Amino acid sequence: MSRDSGATTTVGFGVLGTVELQVTGRPATPLAPAVRALLARLVLAAGRVVSADALTDALWAGQPPADATNALQLRVSKLRRALAAAGAGGDLLVTRAPGYQLAVAPDAVDAYRFERLLDRARGATAGDAPTAALACFHEALRLWRGPALADVGDAGWAVAEAARLEELRLGAVEDRLELLLEAGRQAEAVADLERLVVTHPLRERLHRLLMLALYRGGRQADAITAYHALRHRLADELGIDPAPELQALAGAILRQQVPAPAPARRTAMPAAPPPATAAVVPPAGRAGPAQARTAPPPVPRAPERGPVPRRLSSVIGRQDDVRRVLDRLREARVVTLTGPGGVGKTTLALEAVRHVDDALADRVHLVRLAALAGGADLPEAVADQLGVAAAGPGPAATAALVAWLGTDRALLVVDNCEHVVDEAAELVEGLVAACPALTVLTTSREALAVPGETQLAVAPLGVPEGPADLARLGDSPAVALFVDRARAVRPGFVLDEATAPVVADICRQLDGMPLAIELAAARVKALPPVEIAARLHDRFALLTAGARTSEARHRTLRATLDWSHDLLSEAERRLLRRLAVFRGGWDLAAAEQVCAFDGLARDDVLDLLFRLVDRSLVVPDPTTGRFRLLVTIREYAAARLGEAGETEAARDRHLTYFTELAERYGPHVRSDADAWARMTEEHDNFRAAVDRCLDRGEGVDPGLRLADALFLFWNYGPRHEGVRALTALLATGDAAPAARAAALQRIGQLGVYYPTAQTRAAARDSLAEFERLGDSADIATSRLVVAWEGQYDGDADEYRAMVARARRERGDTDDPWWHGAVCYVEALLDLRTGAFARSAEQWRRSLEWTRKAGDRLLPAGILAHLGVALREAGRPDEAIATLEEAAAETRRNPSPHALAFTLVQLAHTRLDRGETAGVPAMLAEADDTARRSGNPRCQAWAAWGRARIAYAGGDPVTAADECRRAVQLLEEREFPWARLRLWSLMAEAAAAAGREPEAEAARRSAAALAAAAR
Repeated sequence: MSRDSGATTTVGFGVLGTVELQVTGRPATPLAPAVRALLARLVLAAGRVVSADALTDALWAGQPPADATNALQLRVSKLRRALAAAGAGGDLLVTRAPGYQLAVAPDAVDAYRFERLLDRARGATAGDAPTAALACFHEALRLWRGPALADVGDAGWAVAEAARLEELRLGAVEDRLELLLEAGRQAEAVADLERLVVTHPLRERLHRLLMLALYRGGRQADAITAYHALRHRLADELGIDPAPELQALAGAILRQQVPAPAPARRTAMPAAPPPATAAVVPPAGRAGPAQARTAPPPVPRAPERGPVPRRLSSVIGRQDDVRRVLDRLREARVVTLTGPGGVGKTTLALEAVRHVDDALADRVHLVRLAALAGGADLPEAVADQLGVAAAGPGPAATAALVAWLGTDRALLVVDNCEHVVDEAAELVEGLVAACPALTVLTTSREALAVPGETQLAVAPLGVPEGPADLARLGDSPAVALFVDRARAVRPGFVLDEATAPVVADICRQLDGMPLAIELAAARVKALPPVEIAARLHDRFALLTAGARTSEARHRTLRATLDWSHDLLSEAERRLLRRLAVFRGGWDLAAAEQVCAFDGLARDDVLDLLFRLVDRSLVVPDPTTGRFRLLVTIREYAAARLGEAGETEAARDRHLTYFTELAERYGPHVRSDADAWARMTEEHDNFRAAVDRCLDRGEGVDPGLRLADALFLFWNYGPRHEGVRALTALLATGDAAPAARAAALQRIGQLGVYYPTAQTRAAARDSLAEFERLGDSADIATSRLVVAWEGQYDGDADEYRAMVARARRERGDTDDPWWHGAVCYVEALLDLRTGAFARSAEQWRRSLEWTRKAGDRLLPAGILAHLGVALREAGRPDEAIATLEEAAAETRRNPSPHALAFTLVQLAHTRLDRGETAGVPAMLAEADDTARRSGNPRCQAWAAWGRARIAYAGGDPVTAADECRRAVQLLEEREFPWARLRLWSLMAEAAAAAGREPEAEAARRSAAALAAAAR
């Protein structure tokens, strides 16, 4: 077990069940959903570093947020707080490049103790020490509190790890039972074995052990019956015979020639009660162990089925869902599959029915309600579909159904209940109450809400995330479905380098919704995928090619959504269409403020929103309290909003709300982590609000007001977005002189790290405007921004004079941020000109002022630049320590630009020392972070780092290619001494690769830079 820094508290972690934290002297602590999966992923690494990329994939593989790096850092902060609150100490979670490490020993994790005990048990077994082996198996199995990672969710890594651990557990159970049999204690083993073969009907080792236990217990006939039950099941389900070992055992049982256990194994061993997890409790109404001992297990067979439609096309990506449905049917009397129209509820229900055997039901009957008109008598319609003679409608028809179903173990499937949900709920509740062995599976866009109902939300198919990798795209169920249906209409269709990224994009745009994907794939007959993708902006006109024999509501995408929309009340329709103005989600407060107008009261929004969740039209995230619309539903709702003539009003209310939100939180992003998190969370909505300002054509002032509130968020995050927005806003109309000057100043500020001609001109224009206005403080700020561009080129002395003049113009001020910014620019100018020691001192002064200002985000960037200055000053040890401090700082207080810059500089500093371990991962994380935050400079440094590694590894071609990419990204926006080194490496690599013209061009560029530096 791990101990905290005080060496008095023992800390352990449990994953063999729900994820929990165990601290001595305290009850086990369950974790909040927001950090549970993160902790589980770190715990399973048992002291090893888990990269940020791996953690992001683990938490959001299906749907990562727009800024995954920041979101991960927020989760890490929450986990640290949770660990501290539980008494474990937040310092257990350590930042280690390229990610995070939970600093615990493997023995602190129950899963690792389980595996260690398992190894000891099997070692004792091999060493002929059965007593010790049984004790170890018993201790190992007692660690299990339930299914592994039971509350982590169904992410791929969690499902895989849970399956691995479950396989180990089941193997341990089998080994323990085998030891009992070898000791002649079959009476202790047989009950567990009878239950286990029901739960794992195809696991041949369990059947072998059961056959042995039954035979050695004097039940030869039951042993042979168990063998034949397995043989029939294998033949029916898999078309195979039992393994030769089992066949031989069956023959030996028939001849009564089964060897007795070895005498050495029959020595007395202390009995140990079987672990709770070793046995499987049969569902209510099923045979228990006492019954199983008096009657041989039946031969599994297919139940009697009503007219279930034959499958005419393949069912893709639903295998796990089918298993979940069958599991729920074994546990609950009423199971309802919920989800939006077109998600595949009916397909899943019918596929699950095809896998039902008599272990679950003796009779299966299907009732389809899609064609049932509103107001029709539901019990009578159901009885009519099932061929049950009823004396009349209503109660008489219900009574006839009860009599017909009786006490049989029947499964009744009721499809498409949403338009008669109240009547369906009443009927199902009555039938389940009156028929004790009846199980009901329903499909509906909302739950029936009857007692004992289990809801199973049917999710869209998984879509590929990130860049389309042809080798991995086949793993995406959504892509697999598209390809399968496309080949049905165009047999020659292939997924290749040209079509793969387009198909992936189509599936993402359609949210992985099976019906929409099938309709899009049908268009492959006449249109190439790229054309289909381009036309998805008008998806309701495009996706109209459903099968003629399908129900009318499934022939077009719009018809599917019309069906759901028509079932809503007027108030629900009003709220749904107004929610279309949100981007990336919303919380309850936003919905109340934006949507409550013209016939919709604020107090009604909460109830109506929950009703839309119940009807599978709004997707909730209970861990954050936020909601979202699938893209297709949002597009449909937006069209309805336009038809209602409410688009302008709703977008204006959205603009007002998010302008006020930005004004509340935007000024504090530098100093308040919660403000940064709130702004990041609403990033997509801020973009939508800016778009509204650009569309209004009613003057530039509302847009500049919003931009003013967003400026600091842009400055520490998506700077390129801020430049575009401010430029577009200034182009929409005439702003007041002071507002225009401020906007130009901010364009200049946002461009200081990778300036363009536009951002340089904006900074100079802002200076001229403020000089005309006589605003001394802003004159000083704009002059400082203009001087900032001197970090890369120009007359350094002239820029230093501009800094000195700006300092005089600002005069005496106690603004620590101003002083920190002045030192920052002076440090950059010294760094550019090679005055590295002086630059380091200026960076330290800037750091002191910036921390005094309460800025959480800038210190990491300052530390990173200090590390560069120390490295160039010949102090590599101090440089690495400072850069590692910067990395830790930026992970605590996330700023994507600082993170990317810190990682590339740390990587290059390690390469300078000949160290390559961990460097590629650093460069990959930096490159990805820079790409997502629009930071070409750090992308260039990452490419340069890869070039250095390739060249040192004897691959000059790759090195030259990466150097070219770095040069293209940097242009002239880098310290001259850095560009000189890059061009020199490019010349060497190109020459070694046999590209002499390219090498000569690089030499000329390097020579020009060297001459300019003299």
